[in-house]
Amino acid sequence: MPAETSHTPHHMSHTAPVEYTCPMHPEVVQHKPGSCPKCGMFLEPREVSADSRPDEHAGMDHSAMNHDDMAFMSMIDVTKDLPRSNDGLPMDWIDVPFGPFFPGLPSALLLILTLDGDTVAGARAQTLAENTALLPDSAAMDAEHFVERLAKLDPLAPLAYRLLARRAIENAAGVEIAPTTARGRIGALERERIASHLGWLALFAQQTGFDWLLQRATALQLHSQQANRQQMLALKPEIDRLKKRLQRTPLLKSRSVGLGQLLPDDKLRGPVARAAGITDDARSTDPAYIALGFKTSQRNTSDILARLQVHLDEISHSLVLIEAAGSIDTLPLPVVADASGDGEAVVETPRGSARLQLRLDQGRVISAQLDTPSTQHLSLINALTEQQALGDALLAVGSLDLSPWEIRQ
Repeated sequence: MPAETSHTPHHMSHTAPVEYTCPMHPEVVQHKPGSCPKCGMFLEPREVSADSRPDEHAGMDHSAMNHDDMAFMSMIDVTKDLPRSNDGLPMDWIDVPFGPFFPGLPSALLLILTLDGDTVAGARAQTLAENTALLPDSAAMDAEHFVERLAKLDPLAPLAYRLLARRAIENAAGVEIAPTTARGRIGALERERIASHLGWLALFAQQTGFDWLLQRATALQLHSQQANRQQMLALKPEIDRLKKRLQRTPLLKSRSVGLGQLLPDDKLRGPVARAAGITDDARSTDPAYIALGFKTSQRNTSDILARLQVHLDEISHSLVLIEAAGSIDTLPLPVVADASGDGEAVVETPRGSARLQLRLDQGRVISAQLDTPSTQHLSLINALTEQQALGDALLAVGSLDLSPWEIRQ
């Protein structure tokens, strides 16, 4: 009986010698498992074919060989030009757009974050809103049309910019405003401030996931936008209950304390400045406001929690001012048909002080310059977000309360 023939292929024989080599550096060969001395990768086994002659390479030093023409690159070569994270690891940085309709951020704002993993390495932002010229094609414009044009500049604070234009024109024309008129304007401006701050609070709730806060802040904002004095004062108990519940929400504090801190800077305006301990408020030097008992709200920690507290304080104080003013009435612009002169005015908008300078010639505005708080705050975004976790960075940007429509670029 013939001997049984083995059908096991030679290259599958368990007695075949095994070598270990690096996938990235095939010149590295060992007879036992280990790691590559060049790149640190684990060596992979390979069987030696029958016609190979391993003895010819045994003991050879491959370190001096020129591998420039080989189609292999080490991991060190691949990553040597990549930026390093804080932990020293090389990562691909990617630019990710957030906006113009990202939840928790104002619409029409395009925010682009450069991400290193889930950490922000850089940021830039721009407005996608139409940057309306103060004067069309540098042409002159009658005073009343200019007032309405400026009111349309920012749909988030139309009354503040209407009042700013009126004050600048009145100053240019040398018109004195009656105390009752000034008080009525204060009532209207503070009503708009309350509605704006409630809108900020709703965006904050959207980012932090507090649905109950989003619903209540949105409802209160809608009620306050066109309310008369009596209706505004009737909202006080509901606003007080909202503030008390926020004070009893520890998760809200943990989500905002210590985040988004800013150093005191002359670019800071409005609630952002007052949260940093800066007593920047145009109302504090206005005689009409002083007569109503105005006081500045202020915090010192300059973080998101401090901005939240300033917004809440100002909502309550605005209600006090509305009650003291006795009315909510913007009243029309006085007749300035033949007036000429240079005028300047500053109004504390919900986001901070806005300044307007203009020249009046025979009742027509012939030149104008405007400085707005959001224009200043836009430049803070990179410093505010750098090396922050993505979620914290987005919350910090939202806390600036930017209005894309008032950004002048």
